[in-house]
Amino acid sequence: MRRRALLSAAVGVTVGSVGCLASIRDSNRQMAQLGWFGVHNVDPESSHTFTLIVERDGNVVHESSHEVDTAEDHDPGVASDGAVAECTWGGTAGDYSVRVRRNGEEETERSISAFAAERGANCVVADAEYQNYDATSEFLDGKACPFPF
Repeated sequence: MRRRALLSAAVGVTVGSVGCLASIRDSNRQMAQLGWFGVHNVDPESSHTFTLIVERDGNVVHESSHEVDTAEDHDPGVASDGAVAECTWGGTAGDYSVRVRRNGEEETERSISAFAAERGANCVVADAEYQNYDATSEFLDGKACPFPF
């Protein structure tokens, strides 16, 4: 219920300030490359299917689903089960955002371009981690991406 109330408030603000959004959006984003996008399941209770979606300049350039096993003995710093999306979007710089959908239901979205602008990065890698209560995305500055495009 709180999500619906928040969404209603956000829509009202968006409609009321639509003339100012373009300049705000442009100043908070930076064209960047997306190095790779992966997901890790830290849930010790069950495996999950994650759909990874990559958008560039408002267009979906990648969508794939991955079954990720249950985490075993998760300790900080120890790799958990996960998957990495095949890099079908290439090395093209753009206004990227990534989305993760868990079991076809809950979806989380993060802006790569906003993160790149904040950090001054040219290349970013994204990692979504599910901890049996929330899917979060973490980004790493990939200025020296360790892979060729």
